[in-house]
Amino acid sequence: NAVINGDFEEGPWMFRNVSLGVLLPNNLDAETSALPGWTVESNRAVRYIDSYHYSVPEGKRAVELLSGKEGIISQMVETSPEKRYTLTFLVGTAGDSCQQPLAVTAFAGDQATNVHYAPTGNLTYQSANISFIARAERTRIAFYSVYYNIRTDDHSSLCGPVLDDVRMWEATGAAAAQQGVRFLLVGLMVYTILSLCFEV
Repeated sequence: NAVINGDFEEGPWMFRNVSLGVLLPNNLDAETSALPGWTVESNRAVRYIDSYHYSVPEGKRAVELLSGKEGIISQMVETSPEKRYTLTFLVGTAGDSCQQPLAVTAFAGDQATNVHYAPTGNLTYQSANISFIARAERTRIAFYSVYYNIRTDDHSSLCGPVLDDVRMWEATGAAAAQQGVRFLLVGLMVYTILSLCFEV
């Protein structure tokens, strides 16, 4: 995984008896950010939450995206130019009565996608992915909430979709697997033709 702290387990200290989470300050670079590896590059904060008081997709920590496009979290990830990569992540609800719809816009290089929260069954999160070709040795990935959401039980409190388990890797494995399948199909075709010829 090329993403630093993609599971958000490293971050500011949180007291277990405090249920509000931690608002991460904005306009801090990756070196001074309270969330290692990440930058809150907008003019509004995002919320760092824990599994003791909120629904968290994986592990103990996650990030709740607030304030729509004004609450962007990003990271510069090392890449190899002209190589294809896949970025995966989890989108969920914090369980804080946040008014729906919930959706996340994800950026990876020159690609972008909107992921609308629509979980199946009893899950409180869903997975999403985006593929892109790197154009430089460092590629920006970024996330923000599509909507400006508030809580249904408190219209003065901002909320939003939860982001967790951000991963990125070079898509060589998938390409190799596809190539292997193609070779297997060609081999089966040749075997079938030869079998028919010998039977005749």
